[in-house]
Amino acid sequence: MKFKLLNFKAASVFMVVLGSFLLFLSSTQAAADMFAFLKKYDVHLCPEVHGRITLEGKPLPNIEILRGLTYGDDDELIDKVMTDEQGVFSFSEKNIRSRRPGSMLDESSTRQVININYNNKDYLLWYTRERGINYNKVIADRLQKLNCDLTNSEEEFELSNLEDSRLEYIVHSICRW
Repeated sequence: MKFKLLNFKAASVFMVVLGSFLLFLSSTQAAADMFAFLKKYDVHLCPEVHGRITLEGKPLPNIEILRGLTYGDDDELIDKVMTDEQGVFSFSEKNIRSRRPGSMLDESSTRQVININYNNKDYLLWYTRERGINYNKVIADRLQKLNCDLTNSEEEFELSNLEDSRLEYIVHSICRW
């Protein structure tokens, strides 16, 4: 009889503790914070890209353009397109899903590189690193109108950050907009 009473008490205590814990998890933000590392987040790698390649103002048709995108230390995602008869090219917007933003220690950035090789010479059309995982209007605006003449010098541009005025974006490019 004593043994059955102890089992009943132990089971009752366990059920109260378990019920309290489940109530705590369901009624607070603690559940979201505690299990955030399991959630997948949308990571914006790159907006749509539209541009034109020229040489001394003349369009360069059938040129292969490479875009490399990375988030943190993930593998680089590479896509390729060819310019049309007018030297025009475009890439679609690219997003991924990742658990990394749920980590309290994550300080990853996204990296965008767009380049070509023409007559055995590499040209950097676009390079930047961005902090954060969200769409950025300043970057998107510039990538909508890349005018890339291969005679342009590669320059470093500082772009204002509309989302956080303490940070600027640094872009390396031969393109102008």
